[in-house]
Amino acid sequence: MKFLPLNKLLMLQMAYCFTGIMYNVCSLISLRSGLPAWAPTDAVIGVAGVGLYGLFLSSGLMKRLNFYRVLMAVSVVLFGYGGVIVHLLKVCQMGLYLSIWTWAAAITINGFGLVLNLIATCGWFSTESRRTGQV
Repeated sequence: MKFLPLNKLLMLQMAYCFTGIMYNVCSLISLRSGLPAWAPTDAVIGVAGVGLYGLFLSSGLMKRLNFYRVLMAVSVVLFGYGGVIVHLLKVCQMGLYLSIWTWAAAITINGFGLVLNLIATCGWFSTESRRTGQV
Protein backbone atom coordinates (compact mmCIF):
# COMPACT_ATOMS: atom_id res chain seq x y z
CA MET A 1 0.00 0.00 0.00
CA LYS A 2 1.58 3.24 -1.20
CA PHE A 3 -0.06 6.55 -0.35
CA LEU A 4 2.21 9.02 -2.12
CA PRO A 5 5.62 9.44 -3.73
CA LEU A 6 8.60 9.99 -1.43
CA ASN A 7 9.29 13.46 -2.83
CA LYS A 8 5.74 14.61 -1.98
CA LEU A 9 5.92 12.97 1.45
CA LEU A 10 9.17 14.80 2.16
CA MET A 11 7.68 18.08 0.93
CA LEU A 12 4.72 17.65 3.31
CA GLN A 13 7.08 16.74 6.15
CA MET A 14 9.11 19.89 5.48
CA ALA A 15 5.88 21.90 5.61
CA TYR A 16 5.10 20.26 8.97
CA CYS A 17 8.62 21.08 10.16
CA PHE A 18 8.29 24.72 9.11
CA THR A 19 4.85 25.02 10.72
CA GLY A 20 6.10 23.48 13.97
CA ILE A 21 9.04 25.85 14.10
CA MET A 22 6.81 28.84 13.38
CA TYR A 23 4.34 27.82 16.10
CA ASN A 24 7.15 27.72 18.64
CA VAL A 25 8.71 30.96 17.39
CA CYS A 26 5.35 32.72 17.70
CA SER A 27 4.97 31.30 21.21
CA LEU A 28 8.42 32.62 22.11
CA ILE A 29 7.64 36.05 20.63
CA SER A 30 4.41 36.16 22.60
CA LEU A 31 6.22 35.27 25.81
CA ARG A 32 9.00 37.80 25.24
CA SER A 33 6.39 40.49 24.50
CA GLY A 34 4.94 40.05 27.98
CA LEU A 35 2.01 37.94 26.83
CA PRO A 36 1.46 34.29 27.77
CA ALA A 37 3.21 31.60 25.76
CA TRP A 38 1.02 29.80 23.25
CA ALA A 39 1.58 26.48 25.05
CA PRO A 40 3.35 25.20 28.17
CA THR A 41 6.07 23.67 25.97
CA ASP A 42 9.41 25.44 26.28
CA ALA A 43 9.46 27.22 22.91
CA VAL A 44 13.26 27.12 22.56
CA ILE A 45 13.27 23.35 23.13
CA GLY A 46 10.34 23.10 20.71
CA VAL A 47 12.26 24.92 17.98
CA ALA A 48 15.34 22.76 18.62
CA GLY A 49 13.30 19.54 18.56
CA VAL A 50 11.48 20.36 15.35
CA GLY A 51 14.74 21.64 13.85
CA LEU A 52 16.38 18.30 14.65
CA TYR A 53 13.44 16.61 12.97
CA GLY A 54 14.23 18.71 9.89
CA LEU A 55 17.71 17.20 9.90
CA PHE A 56 16.14 13.73 10.11
CA LEU A 57 14.43 14.45 6.80
CA SER A 58 17.80 14.79 5.07
CA SER A 59 18.15 10.99 5.24
CA GLY A 60 15.04 10.71 3.05
CA LEU A 61 16.35 13.35 0.68
CA MET A 62 19.58 11.36 0.34
CA LYS A 63 17.54 8.17 -0.29
CA ARG A 64 18.93 6.47 2.82
CA LEU A 65 15.51 4.89 3.23
CA ASN A 66 16.19 2.38 6.02
CA PHE A 67 17.79 5.09 8.16
CA TYR A 68 14.99 7.51 7.23
CA ARG A 69 12.34 5.02 8.32
CA VAL A 70 14.09 4.39 11.65
CA LEU A 71 14.33 8.14 12.29
CA MET A 72 10.67 8.56 11.40
CA ALA A 73 9.79 5.78 13.88
CA VAL A 74 11.64 7.78 16.56
CA SER A 75 9.66 10.84 15.45
CA VAL A 76 6.37 8.94 15.75
CA VAL A 77 7.15 8.18 19.39
CA LEU A 78 8.49 11.63 20.30
CA PHE A 79 5.97 13.81 18.46
CA GLY A 80 3.08 11.38 18.96
CA TYR A 81 3.57 11.48 22.71
CA GLY A 82 4.96 14.97 23.29
CA GLY A 83 3.08 16.71 20.50
CA VAL A 84 -0.30 15.01 20.57
CA ILE A 85 -0.92 12.95 23.72
CA VAL A 86 0.59 15.44 26.19
CA HIS A 87 -1.50 18.29 24.75
CA LEU A 88 -4.66 16.15 24.71
CA LEU A 89 -4.14 15.24 28.36
CA LYS A 90 -4.05 18.95 29.24
CA VAL A 91 -7.60 19.52 28.01
CA CYS A 92 -8.64 20.38 31.58
CA GLN A 93 -5.72 22.79 31.98
CA MET A 94 -6.55 25.39 29.35
CA GLY A 95 -4.94 28.06 31.52
CA LEU A 96 -1.58 26.68 30.38
CA TYR A 97 -2.36 27.79 26.80
CA LEU A 98 -2.90 31.23 25.34
CA SER A 99 -6.29 30.06 24.08
CA ILE A 100 -8.23 26.99 23.06
CA TRP A 101 -7.07 27.79 19.53
CA THR A 102 -3.37 27.50 20.36
CA TRP A 103 -4.13 24.24 22.19
CA ALA A 104 -6.03 22.90 19.16
CA ALA A 105 -3.33 24.16 16.79
CA ALA A 106 -0.61 22.29 18.71
CA ILE A 107 -2.59 19.04 18.43
CA THR A 108 -3.52 19.60 14.79
CA ILE A 109 0.01 20.47 13.68
CA ASN A 110 1.54 17.51 15.49
CA GLY A 111 -1.29 15.19 14.43
CA PHE A 112 -0.58 16.08 10.80
CA GLY A 113 3.11 15.33 11.33
CA LEU A 114 2.28 12.10 13.13
CA VAL A 115 0.29 10.82 10.14
CA LEU A 116 3.14 11.72 7.76
CA ASN A 117 5.70 10.05 10.01
CA LEU A 118 3.57 6.90 10.24
CA ILE A 119 3.41 6.77 6.44
CA ALA A 120 7.20 7.10 6.32
CA THR A 121 7.84 4.58 9.11
CA CYS A 122 5.60 1.95 7.54
CA GLY A 123 7.10 2.50 4.07
CA TRP A 124 3.75 3.53 2.60
CA PHE A 125 5.41 5.67 -0.06
CA SER A 126 6.74 5.00 -3.52
CA THR A 127 10.24 5.79 -4.69
CA GLU A 128 9.63 5.54 -8.42
CA SER A 129 9.66 8.79 -10.31
CA ARG A 130 7.14 9.13 -13.09
CA ARG A 131 8.50 10.90 -16.12
CA THR A 132 6.25 11.69 -18.98
CA GLY A 133 6.79 13.49 -22.22
CA GLN A 134 10.48 12.69 -22.44
CA VAL A 135 12.11 12.47 -25.82
